Amino acid sequence: MYGSRTRSRAAGTVIMALTTAALAGCSTGGSATGQPTQPSAVKPRQIFAAPRNLLAAGQPQPNGTFWALAGDAASKGLFDINLADGNGIGSVSVSNAARSVTEALSGVIGLALGMSNTGALELLDGGTGKVIRTIPLGAPARDVIAGADGATFYVLNGTAKSASVTVVNSKTGGVQGTIPMPLNTVSIAPDSLGVSVYALQPDGQVSQIAVAGGQIMTKFVTGPGARSIALSPDGSTLYVLRNAGEDANVALVNTATESVQQVLPAAAHSVQVLVSADGSELYQLVGTSSYGNIQVFNS
Repeated sequence: MYGSRTRSRAAGTVIMALTTAALAGCSTGGSATGQPTQPSAVKPRQIFAAPRNLLAAGQPQPNGTFWALAGDAASKGLFDINLADGNGIGSVSVSNAARSVTEALSGVIGLALGMSNTGALELLDGGTGKVIRTIPLGAPARDVIAGADGATFYVLNGTAKSASVTVVNSKTGGVQGTIPMPLNTVSIAPDSLGVSVYALQPDGQVSQIAVAGGQIMTKFVTGPGARSIALSPDGSTLYVLRNAGEDANVALVNTATESVQQVLPAAAHSVQVLVSADGSELYQLVGTSSYGNIQVFNS
């Protein structure tokens, strides 16, 4: 079972959520430019239960687990989940200001906090869930993702007037730099070399922005209603969650050609997409006030 409790090693119960019927239509279609516009006839390989009010999750780890953030205005928690079977391993309570979570390959968790006027990056031990240090930010945090080096965290934060990514070294707690972002950026994905960051806007526009200097390297459109992006480990494919309401799907974008190569179905109320550490699996997170689940696709 999933619930708010102190961290333990008790396994949770696997509940197969019957949400496959809620997937978007499965016919294959195309646009005038030849890019696919409708989901292909692909179904999730597995569907696991997750905490209700599921908000976000960190990158899947090589050991087959990830930390998921769930809760509402009253209380929030991090839940350690086994991705092989959906079992809950343990949980820990966190700040109600938590907005996003990530985990580096080094085992350090990054929790993005967004208060009314300020924000912070909270670093936690991935084994115990205990806070290691807190790095203050000048604006409320919206998203956070760990870099491939295991030490760097990229924190999207902003106000109604400006947005940026703060680059943090988790080993020292020091801020390494700030990268300007489009004002309404909702999700980010750094490349594996730490050279650039992809920024997603709600209208589906993606900007690739250089870490050094903050210059926009390229822009391309992926479709409206965008909510979340994830980049494959080799950098060749960008996964874009779109229309995250009743009619959701995931666009697979070739980063070399900047074009949509395939569209996968997604369940209604999908909130985030993630890619496994080896790039072989795509995870879609679904969260409502009544239920949550994780849908696994072969990528």
